[in-house]
Amino acid sequence: MKFAALVVCLALAPCAAIGQELERLKYQQPGLKVDLGVGLWAWPVPCDADGDGDFDLIVSCPDKPSNGVWLFENASGDTAAHKSPAFKPSRKLSSTVHYVMPSYIDGQLRVLTPGAEHPGFEKTGLTQRVTLPVSAKWYVPQGKQPKGPKVRHNQWRYVDYDGDDALDLVVGIEDWSYYGWDDAYNAAGEWTHELLHGFVFVFRNQGTTAEPSYAEPFQVEAEGKPVDTFGCPSPNFEDFDGDGDLDLLCGEFLDGFTYFENVGSRTKPRYAAGRRLTDARGQRLAMELQMIVPVAFDWDRDGDFDLIVGDEDGRVALVENTGELGDDRTPTFLPPRYFQQEADELKCGALATPCGFDWDGDGDTDLVSGNTAGYIEFFENLSGPKVEYPRWAAPVRLEVEGKPFRIMAGPNGSIQGPAEAKWGYTTLSIADWDGDALPDIVLNSILGNVVWLRNLGTRSAPQLAAPQPIEVEWDKPQPALAWGWRKPQGKALLTQWRTTPVVYDFTGDGLPDLAMLDQEGYLALFERAEREGRRVLLSPRRAFVDERGAPLQLNNRTAGGSGRRKLCVADWDGDGKFDFLLNSANADFLQQVAAQDGQWVFKNAGTLAKRNIEGHDVSPTVVDFNGDTIPDFVGGAEDGRFYYLRNPRSK
Repeated sequence: MKFAALVVCLALAPCAAIGQELERLKYQQPGLKVDLGVGLWAWPVPCDADGDGDFDLIVSCPDKPSNGVWLFENASGDTAAHKSPAFKPSRKLSSTVHYVMPSYIDGQLRVLTPGAEHPGFEKTGLTQRVTLPVSAKWYVPQGKQPKGPKVRHNQWRYVDYDGDDALDLVVGIEDWSYYGWDDAYNAAGEWTHELLHGFVFVFRNQGTTAEPSYAEPFQVEAEGKPVDTFGCPSPNFEDFDGDGDLDLLCGEFLDGFTYFENVGSRTKPRYAAGRRLTDARGQRLAMELQMIVPVAFDWDRDGDFDLIVGDEDGRVALVENTGELGDDRTPTFLPPRYFQQEADELKCGALATPCGFDWDGDGDTDLVSGNTAGYIEFFENLSGPKVEYPRWAAPVRLEVEGKPFRIMAGPNGSIQGPAEAKWGYTTLSIADWDGDALPDIVLNSILGNVVWLRNLGTRSAPQLAAPQPIEVEWDKPQPALAWGWRKPQGKALLTQWRTTPVVYDFTGDGLPDLAMLDQEGYLALFERAEREGRRVLLSPRRAFVDERGAPLQLNNRTAGGSGRRKLCVADWDGDGKFDFLLNSANADFLQQVAAQDGQWVFKNAGTLAKRNIEGHDVSPTVVDFNGDTIPDFVGGAEDGRFYYLRNPRSK
């Protein structure tokens, strides 16, 4: 997911009027419960962190801007009686790094990162470090693909693998060197590289636990072949079937779990072929998102090992062990239940893409947001107009035809390959697209298909229809992207992925137009016009230029590096001309300085604020919570939270 800073072909100038500092929006609703969450990527460490006898939850989050080790204190008591406690808002223990993994040795928590152990983790996070006698970069990738990362997840844990009373070192490796990174589909949409590999290695301890001496690593095998998951193996060696030896349970980069039964003994492990886990109903056990991290832990103190699972969007779930074995002696589990916390800061999954709009028609500004998971979530403003810091309701996922609307890439919808099957990256605008005085949603996603969701309800109770393509009256065949297997179909607009479709009456004729990146990364205007009683979109023109007269090319990269630009339109400086806010460290102010010959001229007046909240990107919108008719800024960040900034013109 991570990508280098994108090219903006505009001269960068310091912003002449930086406003107050960015603030996270808070629910301000005592008693409200919402999903527990950190930022992008949740690495859970369940433990009794405060020594009061119940289990708390520590979560490591390596993203930006929410990097940290976060303690969620259990406010409900013993998890034997309260399996789904309400947690208090998080408290930061330290900054963090990638791949924080717990081990539970004789009732004690020991936490490792690649090449290091961290004593006192439950009190001080990663502030203490002891270097281990194995290099963090010991693994040599074996694949031949030159593009992309070679190793991502690098998961270290202690376990007495062979029952000799000396702690061995177990490492799960996610090897990307076979997969490459992107743009490897053939014309039929078939992935031509290998898939992700997730291997498990053991460094056998030839010394003692107190004075370890690790042998060269060997690869764990099952049924005579290397254990190989779809990336991110998160190895858990525990006695899941109650026969006295250690079985192996793994996660993966996607959403599922694989179980390898130990059919050998405690001192001579031998593993059967992997079996996919199912829940108590016989359905495939899967998390809602991907990049999952399961940790085996007896959460409810009933004598079997449950799974505490971190999800990509920062949430953490309990996957409870039923205590029952299937006919093939595979443990069964209940479906995931996401933990709850006392509501603190608004959060919409990860890489939130908010749009400020009065969605329910009650006169105040709400927030409607997309995210990595491909949902659209509605945050209702409960305070009414002219309240700068409103109270908020818990998010509600918007529905289409009675089900939560969700876009997912599936096996070949993402240019970056099948590893991104469950991502959607919805990004949207809200406007009356069809002229019936009801707000509709126009959106883009991981697919690059620009569609709209027609509002069939009322102003106070919107109801969304199934997506329809945004169609363009092309004056010549629609140009195809220079990469990927998906090609334009008829009039339907197919453009760069993960970039905002901006709906606004740019031409001033009373019809909503569309502005967004075209196939080459230029910001293009798709003008709306009346033709024979129909509203149509005309072929795009590059009507937005810099002070030299050059069209604004907001991204000149291709394939996985394309798109990714988030923007909104507003008269930010109050001069009567529309401007753009464009994703950057927070948002760049693209100030309109002239309009001539059917073009609009912009200069980059710099960022809106000093603070850098950019991880992958920041998605800007404007709001008017305080009702002064001056647009203020809200940015959706990688951590899923909303960052508010009052316009410096606002008193």
